Amino acid sequence: QVIWDSIVCLIVDDDKFSRTFVKTALYQIGIKNTKEAGNAEEAVELLHSFKIDVILLDQQMPGKTGIDFVKELRAAGENAKNIPIIMITVDTKEKTVLDAKELGIQEYLVKPISPLALKKRICTAFGLKQERV
Repeated sequence: QVIWDSIVCLIVDDDKFSRTFVKTALYQIGIKNTKEAGNAEEAVELLHSFKIDVILLDQQMPGKTGIDFVKELRAAGENAKNIPIIMITVDTKEKTVLDAKELGIQEYLVKPISPLALKKRICTAFGLKQERV
């Protein structure tokens, strides 16, 4: 059983406004522990420093894309391999969606997102029934 208010979310997005938006949505559904990264490198550092339960990831970032980041994460092994990842992006290209699926990215949300949609995806990522949360 996942304790909803103890979940730590890592938001990875190069756009500060997007991060704030996601953070607000998380707050509205009761997730108050968030870490923020503006790029893949920052995200990796945070993953080494904190116990992260779920990653909310943007696809289009300068340098490494979200998909690149996940490829590296999965290859790195450790416990980061099993962290559920939810892609939050404006990128709806079929290739991106398929790449994400192939990498085991559980959920895919298209921006702009709603708190309810986010809650649903997080529940699914943790294998929870919506009503238990």
